Amino acid sequence: MKQDFDDIRAYADHEVNDVLLSLLKDSEFLQFLALQKFPRLQRIFPGLIQGRIKKTMMRQFKNVHSVQSMQNKLAPLVRSLMDRTVTEFKVTGLENLDKNRSYVFVSNHRDIAMDPMLVNYALLNAGHATCKIAIGDNLLERQFVAKLMRLNKSFVVQRSPGTRKDKLAAVNKLSAYIHHSIKTGQSIWIAQKEGRAKDGKDMTDTAVLKMLHMAGRKAGWEFKESMNYLKLVPVSISYEWDPCDEDKARELDAQRRHGHYEKSKDEDFLSIIKGIKGKKGRVSVHFSAPLSQDDNMADQWSKAIDHEIHSHYDLFDNHLQAQALVSGSSEADDAMWQQKYGHLPKSVYQQIIQTYAQPVILQAEAKQHD
Repeated sequence: MKQDFDDIRAYADHEVNDVLLSLLKDSEFLQFLALQKFPRLQRIFPGLIQGRIKKTMMRQFKNVHSVQSMQNKLAPLVRSLMDRTVTEFKVTGLENLDKNRSYVFVSNHRDIAMDPMLVNYALLNAGHATCKIAIGDNLLERQFVAKLMRLNKSFVVQRSPGTRKDKLAAVNKLSAYIHHSIKTGQSIWIAQKEGRAKDGKDMTDTAVLKMLHMAGRKAGWEFKESMNYLKLVPVSISYEWDPCDEDKARELDAQRRHGHYEKSKDEDFLSIIKGIKGKKGRVSVHFSAPLSQDDNMADQWSKAIDHEIHSHYDLFDNHLQAQALVSGSSEADDAMWQQKYGHLPKSVYQQIIQTYAQPVILQAEAKQHD
C-alpha cells in the first residue's frame, strides 16, 4: 500500500512519532500555536512562548506511537472545543451501523474541518472506529497543516493534477485507495461534492460516485456492485449557526455581481480556524442506514443520498424564521436578523437569510417524495 499511495495516503502508525517530532521543530507550527493560545505574549516574548509550547507538547505526546493513541490524546481537546463552541450536540442513527463493518460516510459539507471532526467525534464516543477523511489538496499549502491532517487519518484528493491524463490517474488512484481502505476494515468520510455548499444547497455530485466506482469498474463490477460493496451511509450535519456564514455570503454575492471571486492568500486556512473556533449553537449529526439499491444509474444513487440527507436535517428556529422571511409569511420577523447581520450590504444580508432557509426548502421537497 505504501508504495502505491504514498503521495495521498494518511500516515501509518510507525510514522506517527517521527512526524510529531518534525512538527515540534517547525517554527511556523509553533508560531501558529503560540498565536492561537497566547496572542499577546507571543508578540512580546515569541521565543519564550514557543519554547514553552514545545516542551509541553513533547511531554504530552512523547508516548504517542500510533494514530489511535494520538486521537485518544486529542479527544479531550476536541471535547473542550465542543464545550466552548457548541451549546448542544445531538447524534442519531448510529443504531443503523455495525461496529465491525466499514462504511463510506457521504455527508453534506458546510465546514472544512468541523464536518469530519463531528462525524469522528460521534463515532468515537459511541465506541465505533474513526474514519479516514478525504481532503482537497488546496487545504495543504502549509506544510504543518498537511502533516496534522494526515496524522489525523486524512488522505489527499488532488483537485488540480495537471493534464487530462494526470487527472484520470489521480482519480483512479483515489478510488483504489478508498476501496483498499474499505477492504482492510477502515471507514471513509467524503463530502457529497467538491467544496462546501456555501449557498446551503446540499446536493450530491454524481462525479463523486463515479470516482468511487472506478476501482470497481477495473475489477469488472457493475456500478451498483461498487456502491453496495462500499456501503454508502448518508450523513446529515446540521449547524444552528455557521461561523463562516458572512464570508460565504460575501463570496456568493461577489460571484453574482462580478462573475468571479478571487480568494485571498490563506483564505481556506483562515476558514478552517474560524470554523473551529466560532460559535455554532446547536449541532446535530444523523447517520442513515447504509444504502442498498438495484440500480446502475449514478443519478439514482445521488438522489437517494440527497433524500436521506435532506429528510434528516435537524431544523432549528433560525432556519424556520429564515424560511418565513424568504416566503414572505405574514408571521415573519426580521428583528433578530437585523440585529445580527444588519451591518452587511443588503444583497449579502439577503444571501445569508436564503442560505439559512435552504434546509427547510430541501426537507419539504424530500417529504413530498416520501
